[in-house]
Amino acid sequence: MAPSAMRSDNERIDAFADRFAKAQATSVIDLPWGYALLQTDFPNSYDHNRIVVKSAVSADAIFDAGDEILGGAGLTHRHVSVDDDEVGLAVATEFVAAGYKHTTLVTMIDAGDHPIAEPPAHEVRAVSVEDLRRAVTRDWRTDLPTASDDEIAQLAGRARLYSQGADTTLLAAFDGDTIAARVNVFVDSAERIAQIESLYTHQDFRGRGFADAVMAEAQRRVQQANCSLSFLVANHDDWPLRWYQKLGYTSIGHTRDFVLTAQ
Repeated sequence: MAPSAMRSDNERIDAFADRFAKAQATSVIDLPWGYALLQTDFPNSYDHNRIVVKSAVSADAIFDAGDEILGGAGLTHRHVSVDDDEVGLAVATEFVAAGYKHTTLVTMIDAGDHPIAEPPAHEVRAVSVEDLRRAVTRDWRTDLPTASDDEIAQLAGRARLYSQGADTTLLAAFDGDTIAARVNVFVDSAERIAQIESLYTHQDFRGRGFADAVMAEAQRRVQQANCSLSFLVANHDDWPLRWYQKLGYTSIGHTRDFVLTAQ
């Protein structure tokens, strides 16, 4: 029997997310109700420096852990991920009152009820971290116009960590020599699970099919990897959620993110 045979899709995704995150960390600090991640080479990457809540706990205990661990590492932000939706809802009011931005994230799986995508209308190919760096830097400068050069460099460079957690393919759709859209594909071959993540189309190229092209290639790569489960995570309040549904993805659960920017 395969190791994942008796686990639900949510359990498999949860286990993959933990493995993927921990493998990229400089330090993993176990907590009675979860764990904390630190990545000393990329302190400005909130995803790599955060508290992960796995079971019921008070908001005060989470605040204290953030101050002790993240603050103790010299970090000025606080990022908390809560895997259980009920636990997240239970602490949400206190987090929002403390100034945290609260985001509901939707876990979506490829339901497999869509036709195999046609070949993309635009050129799509795998690229290296270095090849992608210029485009990622360009995109982050658009999204974070007040960020420092060092902050942008870290956000663009952290992709080199991904291969520590899973087989990683960085895909880009091109308009001539320019990267118009990009997406990451993470595969755990042993567990036959894949995540499609960080889809982004530059504002100058939106509405022209570049996202369709890069997603079609991502889905083909997942099929070629013979994965039995493919998932992505979408913001509950953002429009791509509906687009993913049209591509054949269905929601199977929610997680909560709480972020307090530099203090």
